[in-house]
Amino acid sequence: RSEEGAAILQPANEMAKAAGVTYTSELLLGTVPDVIVKQAEAMGCDAIVMGTRGMGAMSNLVLGSVATKVIHLTKLPVTLVK
Repeated sequence: RSEEGAAILQPANEMAKAAGVTYTSELLLGTVPDVIVKQAEAMGCDAIVMGTRGMGAMSNLVLGSVATKVIHLTKLPVTLVK
């Protein structure tokens, strides 16, 4: 599992490094909305900014949405970027 996660993160790490961006990279395991909220709170973040996949309203109702769950789980402000 961790090897798969590292392989997924590698291109993003390479792009950030090539752009000269200061960054940290962590591989966390768990239910995605829970992990996002717990990590943001543990890091003392002021807000959460996350992308959406642009699923339609019907798909969102049937499948659920990570962004929607994050909004409901956190007291932090959440900005969604489409």
